[in-house]
Amino acid sequence: MRKNYAALIFIFLLTLCVGWSQDYKFQHITTVDGLSHNEVRKIVKDNQGFLWFGTQNGLNRFDGYRFNVFKNIPNDSSSIIGDKIYSLAVSPDKLWVGTITGLSIINTVTLDVIPTPNIFNHIGENGVLQLFYDGSNIVWASTENENFIIDSNSLEVEQILKGYRIATIAKGFDNSYWIGTDKGLLQYNYFTKTILKSYELGAFNAYGLDEIFTNSYGEVWITLSHGIYRYQSERDRFIEVFNGPKIMNAIAENDAGDIFFGTYGNGLHIYSRVSGLFEPLLANPENHLSISSNDVYDIFVDDENIIWVGTQEGLDYYDFSRHRFNSLVHLPENSNSLRSSFVQTIFQDKDDLFWIGTREGIDLVDFGSSASNPKITHLDMGSKGFDSLNSDYVTCIHRDSKERMWIATMSNGLYLIDEKRNIFRHFLQDKSVETSIASSSVRAIMEDHLGRIWFGTGGGLSLLNQQNDDDYFFENFGYSKLNTNSMPLNDIYSVFEDSKQRIWIGTNKGGLSLLEEKGGSKSFLRFNHVPSDPKTISNDEVFVIYEDVNNRVWFGTSAAGLNLLKEDGRSDINNGYYFQSFTEKDGLSDNEINSILEDDEGDLWIATNTGFSEFNAKNETFTNYTTYDGVLKGKFRKNAKWKTKDGTLFFGGAAGVNYFNPNNFELNKNVPNPVFLDLLIDGKVIEAGKSFDNSVVLSQPLSSGSVVKLPIKDNRFEIKFTSLSFASPYRNTYAFKLEGVDRDWQFLKGKDPSASYTQLKAGTYRFYLKASNNDGVWNEKPIFMDIVVSANLMDRNITKIGIGILFFLTLVLGVLVFGKYKGHTIARSSNTKNKRSVRVIDPDVNNENIEKVKELNLLMETEKVYLDSELGLSQLAEKIDVSTNHLSMLLNDYIGKNFYDYINHFRVEEVKSRLKNPHYQKQTLSSIGGDCGFNSKSAFNRIFKNLTGKTPSEFQNMT
Repeated sequence: MRKNYAALIFIFLLTLCVGWSQDYKFQHITTVDGLSHNEVRKIVKDNQGFLWFGTQNGLNRFDGYRFNVFKNIPNDSSSIIGDKIYSLAVSPDKLWVGTITGLSIINTVTLDVIPTPNIFNHIGENGVLQLFYDGSNIVWASTENENFIIDSNSLEVEQILKGYRIATIAKGFDNSYWIGTDKGLLQYNYFTKTILKSYELGAFNAYGLDEIFTNSYGEVWITLSHGIYRYQSERDRFIEVFNGPKIMNAIAENDAGDIFFGTYGNGLHIYSRVSGLFEPLLANPENHLSISSNDVYDIFVDDENIIWVGTQEGLDYYDFSRHRFNSLVHLPENSNSLRSSFVQTIFQDKDDLFWIGTREGIDLVDFGSSASNPKITHLDMGSKGFDSLNSDYVTCIHRDSKERMWIATMSNGLYLIDEKRNIFRHFLQDKSVETSIASSSVRAIMEDHLGRIWFGTGGGLSLLNQQNDDDYFFENFGYSKLNTNSMPLNDIYSVFEDSKQRIWIGTNKGGLSLLEEKGGSKSFLRFNHVPSDPKTISNDEVFVIYEDVNNRVWFGTSAAGLNLLKEDGRSDINNGYYFQSFTEKDGLSDNEINSILEDDEGDLWIATNTGFSEFNAKNETFTNYTTYDGVLKGKFRKNAKWKTKDGTLFFGGAAGVNYFNPNNFELNKNVPNPVFLDLLIDGKVIEAGKSFDNSVVLSQPLSSGSVVKLPIKDNRFEIKFTSLSFASPYRNTYAFKLEGVDRDWQFLKGKDPSASYTQLKAGTYRFYLKASNNDGVWNEKPIFMDIVVSANLMDRNITKIGIGILFFLTLVLGVLVFGKYKGHTIARSSNTKNKRSVRVIDPDVNNENIEKVKELNLLMETEKVYLDSELGLSQLAEKIDVSTNHLSMLLNDYIGKNFYDYINHFRVEEVKSRLKNPHYQKQTLSSIGGDCGFNSKSAFNRIFKNLTGKTPSEFQNMT
């Protein structure tokens, strides 16, 4: 009866908690990714930080990117004793490997298999089904019939608990041991070698993967057959807290205190510390983020809180850092999903319902109490008389200050829904009516501070005029060739009013315009891209306009990145407005900007075609997120965005909706542990102590402080490394530098990180390596190795000295011979003048050149052409009407500088001048450098320091 009752509870919880369990989304690793076999039996982590996976066909060491596979090689004692792995344990610098054919020990530093004849004499080729390291130099090992304790240092073996078959062991807080045997559960004192108590829970089966687990709360948990038991210390007994339909096995705990239980046949079950409930996680063939198989063998939670699960069909892992972005998508077989994945607009009403405008109508999304499993309703507008809206391409939804709902479409005009007044109107362009809306393609809706409603359309800008509830008409503004104060183009995608009550209009290919109202007239100030002027807007396709909490106005373009509005009150050009741009060169993920929102910390989240760019405007740095991090594939749509009161950001795109709250991002604070993996020469891994080309390159295994000795002819080498941080490892960043070769740190990220060098001169070099985790936490002290490149015969000092002496003697002998020869010939040539070729400089030409140099210097001082970052030799030559060769001669012979040194001198002087000018105090250093003609931050810093001896920031601090 009790089991039937437990089964009913289980079924109830399974139904109740489907939404909760979807919070765990698993990535998968299989043989396709390099794993030696898909049946993963055991998972451990060694004291260096490498993960080890025991499978039914070999042992795998994992560094976050690559697998190093260990298998048995017949008649080779240096290989592991068997390929079918049933148990693993880790002690300092050792991995204990229990196979179906015996026990092997691997040195985790050298990766050598340690010879263990004494252990083999005791265990032989019997299967080692259980291994446990107790933290005090003792390893427990059990075969089907015998049990041993092994000193992890001396490898001495002692038989223990004869007559018992040990299936599982755990160590309690009081240093007693909990041991599951075929005769039941034992509480055991190792020091006195006595059984303190037996508990009649039933027989433990070593082949059944029964397990005992003691957690951080001092609790003892046991999986035995179909049940889960927990120890009641106050009553010294175990009670069954869960009974499932399948056999229970592995146990692990995460940072929150939640406990994971594996089953053979029924997936994972999670005990929630908060709710006190057991929740199921089951394999679902239709969900690629579910666990791979319901047959679970082992669970391991690492120090980054990543959950690793060994299953019948591969290795699964839940990495919190790769699932910060939730999504709403269209699922053809699921009515509780979006009607279309193509989302163009998002709006949240006063009842907290989200209106999702798609290419096929509108959906209502109610999150209620489930952030991960909302209720989705396909809105039927037929009841409002708008049947066509059920299939329209909806571009914008807006509720105005009178609580009227406006719905814009791409080709079917504008809809008005006024529930209070029972008014439902549909507005289409009528070319015969001047006061109809400018176009039936409506892309933007904006209500200004006066309550006026503006519509951006494909035919210009429309302003709603309304005399009464029945009389609606529009005042339209469009492009006119005859009026330079008209709109620059009619194809409008964004209309925005900023905090200064300025109305900006962004167009497709027409640039940006600013509405200017004087008296009753309206005109438009135009802003267009000028290639030769970096202060103009970077592109004429302006689709996105956004203002942050600091009242900075940003403009997103379709092909040239992000623009920040700047104002210079002293300039008469464009009323003193200019722009600072940020593109892919500055770290932006993609130059097409589709939407912008600001989070509660003041960072901008920019939706592009490749994902999200998080922009820290203060530091001018970008952090990019892609599908690797859980971002939906496919480009985001223009201005499809929303921010809720709690800081959740929504972005719509061609694949659905991504939503996330940056305030809830669980940051990875784990400091990475960079390690060297391999040294390669010509693609061949160099083994420690082994000869390569008749010399030993590496005498000890690679580690920090290693010395690598390279012969001069084999100084082409590659160093592979990793950080041993497994949270989003492709987002880890590495910084490396070879002293004497690299002037600055070199940075890289992605899979298979490595560094390569060639053609080093004889000498000693030090290679430094640092690493950051996925959230930018760096290890403080770099690791290093020394590279010694041996000199060949011609490089040796004694050889160089000998050659020098020989050269000197040859020179002296030559002088003596030449003097004797000259004495014989001087008399014959005493009456003959020695004629030399003298370069004659035409005074007129010389004067012309001097005048050209004056003209050139005057041009630089007055027109400041050096501010153009694209300025080249030919452009400058054209300005003073000379050829490029003539200009090069003037620069080299009359000024004494090449073109780039000459131009950069003026740029540096301009930067110095601006840094001393209070007017530029609010401008960033990189912005000043860009304005003064430097086309990259690195070039700016390098050239400025070369010419002044100080970095720009050091110079600024001195002024």
